Amino acid sequence: MLNVQPARRAELIIAVLGAGKIGEAVARSSAKSPKVSQVIVTKRNLTTLRRPLPKKILATTDNSAAAKKADVVILSVKAADAKHLLDEISNETHGKVVISFMAAISLSRLERHLPKAKIVRAMTNIAAVVGEAATAYSPGQSVTPADLETVKFVLGRLGESVELPESQLDAVTALSGSGPAYIAILIDAMVTAGLKVGLPRDVAFKLATQTLVGTAKLLLETDMGITELRDAVTTPAGTTIAGIYELEKGSFRTSVINAVEAATIAAERVAKKFDTEH
Repeated sequence: MLNVQPARRAELIIAVLGAGKIGEAVARSSAKSPKVSQVIVTKRNLTTLRRPLPKKILATTDNSAAAKKADVVILSVKAADAKHLLDEISNETHGKVVISFMAAISLSRLERHLPKAKIVRAMTNIAAVVGEAATAYSPGQSVTPADLETVKFVLGRLGESVELPESQLDAVTALSGSGPAYIAILIDAMVTAGLKVGLPRDVAFKLATQTLVGTAKLLLETDMGITELRDAVTTPAGTTIAGIYELEKGSFRTSVINAVEAATIAAERVAKKFDTEH
């Protein structure tokens, strides 16, 4: 007698445990894919979820039940809540891909709490809300090439991603994780400068933000390098060199470098603190 096996379900069920800004962005971006049949999001206060929710998204307060039903489990809570969450789902993640967005929680600690899961640690940023995040990820020892394809699919819904050793994730946290805050300060300064030289606020904001977007696209989508771009708009005794001179006089580049270095040290300190305490 022919033994017919049931067809394997092609669509993924994804659980996002912790629907803050990034967690909700992951859920909404995943729900748009035909490869995903359902997204289960968890949050203590469900009334704070942005409405309306797509039909594919189911909201609950039960982390354990969400993890049990899912094929892929995404951890997106604050590091302070990690122990409680990991204890809740430890029996529901066997053989499943688990992607952790929890800052400062190491792969080794995750693997101790979820010993039978296939764990990937990732660091993304707030631009995931608009699908333009920069994400770095580090796979654990039990992650297979097939698992990595699933991880790349999930992270690809958020923007661009790159695989790195876990030892570099603190630097990623400082550079691209905190980066949107640095860029927001730059834009704010440019808008204020626009006001100072006579531009209306809305015009200055639009020009500053579009200049940032356009410059980034120019570097990403053409062969033009950073130095080439700078030289292309800098003429002898012109306006650009006058502005660059003031930036250099104010140690602009040194300040940015120092900011990323300080943030990296802070990320390392927080990670060590959590490893020591737990």
